[in-house]
Amino acid sequence: MISMPADLYGILLQRLDIRAIAAVADNGIIGNNNSIPWNIPEEMAFFRRMTQNASVLMGRKTFESIGHPLPNRRNIVMTRDTTWRRDSVITIQKLDQLLELGIEGPLWVCGGAMIYKMLFPACRELYLSTVFGKFEGDTKMPPFGDIFVINKTILTCTTFKVDHYVARQHANIEKSPLSL
Repeated sequence: MISMPADLYGILLQRLDIRAIAAVADNGIIGNNNSIPWNIPEEMAFFRRMTQNASVLMGRKTFESIGHPLPNRRNIVMTRDTTWRRDSVITIQKLDQLLELGIEGPLWVCGGAMIYKMLFPACRELYLSTVFGKFEGDTKMPPFGDIFVINKTILTCTTFKVDHYVARQHANIEKSPLSL
């Protein structure tokens, strides 16, 4: 696992607007065999709407499971492989490289589990879709209860709901979710 010095969290929080977005099944599963174990177009549309025209950060395995850069977004992939490159993708090996990219606006952390675990402490917000049901999978959402507190449910459908969380250090600040 790639580690990050504790003081880098503070620097990232100070200089970047980092937010996480994820979908998790009722049983904590976020992936199976490098793919999403459900197909819910409405949930994907929510993800697309939230991350449109912004920067997205993901791990190499997550990128490869998608298979292509996400359109209308600045795609940043973190990998330990210094030779890994793809067209229309910015590749980084260390989180401090984010500070060199001139990121304006939100930077959306969108997986996988190792990237979430590493970056949750630097995120101001988490938009979490809970997919109703239990799914088979090999990847679980890392714990986040000590980092985030729920603000409110912002969307409820028959197959999923979306909860907006804020970082505990910002929980007493009145937050409102992005316009949906």
